[in-house]
Amino acid sequence: MKKILGILVIIGLFFSMSEAFGQLTFGEKPQQTINIIIDENGIAHVTHQVVGSAKSTQQVETIVGKMSNFSVVDKNGNDVQHLTLEKDPVAIVLTPSNNDIIFIRYDLSDVIVLKNGIWTWNWVGIEPTNFYFPKNVDMIWVNDNPIYIGEKGIRQHGGAMTLEYVPAQSTISKEVTWENEKFRVGIKTLTDIVGFEFNQQEKRISFDIPKNNSLVTAIIPLELLWQPYDVYVNGNQTENSEFYNNGTYAWLGFRPDTSGTIDIIGTTVVPEFPLFIPLVIGITIVLILQFRNKFNFH
Repeated sequence: MKKILGILVIIGLFFSMSEAFGQLTFGEKPQQTINIIIDENGIAHVTHQVVGSAKSTQQVETIVGKMSNFSVVDKNGNDVQHLTLEKDPVAIVLTPSNNDIIFIRYDLSDVIVLKNGIWTWNWVGIEPTNFYFPKNVDMIWVNDNPIYIGEKGIRQHGGAMTLEYVPAQSTISKEVTWENEKFRVGIKTLTDIVGFEFNQQEKRISFDIPKNNSLVTAIIPLELLWQPYDVYVNGNQTENSEFYNNGTYAWLGFRPDTSGTIDIIGTTVVPEFPLFIPLVIGITIVLILQFRNKFNFH
């Protein structure tokens, strides 16, 4: 009997819905959390966690893409009655129910495209959405801006973005020796690195890249070259972003639109004399001042 009543409610809602600007809409906007887990194969696993309503009909807009493994269930995994509006993208209509939480789940297999080693998603959304990435991804690019995520995700608050990432990206390691000290500079990129050089006097790291529009991340030891940094491509300054600093290394990201010579120039370099000398001088000055305050010389 309950199933029959539910079907009658859905039929009644179907005949009472309105059409606006070519889109079928009815029901209230839901209170929901959207989580997207991206796996190693570029499949987006989407979950809408919707707060149920015992009084109101709710319409949930799905995300554009080729959908599979679709389900609408409660917290115990039981199917929840719903109506699907066949539009682009489809919408899910939830009738009033006593479920406190409803999960709408599906996979999208065609939204993330692999091109030249980079996974790319041209995302458009109106709801705040949480994105989680494969374990072998520790940084991403959003609208050409690098973001270090570590083992975390990101939250997009609606709007459009170009999301890019490289899974399991290796780091090219270059060794720099200065004053019998060895430092390692890391470079993440899908192109080759040619002619790496460190110039202590000019406070500069240089190397060549043979490919334009390359995503480049330089991981710079802070003891070798201190921030802030300026980046030049063939002598012309380009935009860059220092997006992560763990106290030992600074991560610097940029995307030059042409191939050629990259120059990274910092404000300071590893000093030419031992670090303890200024410390000793500072301590000596403090002791002299304290000694002078204790005695009054005439």
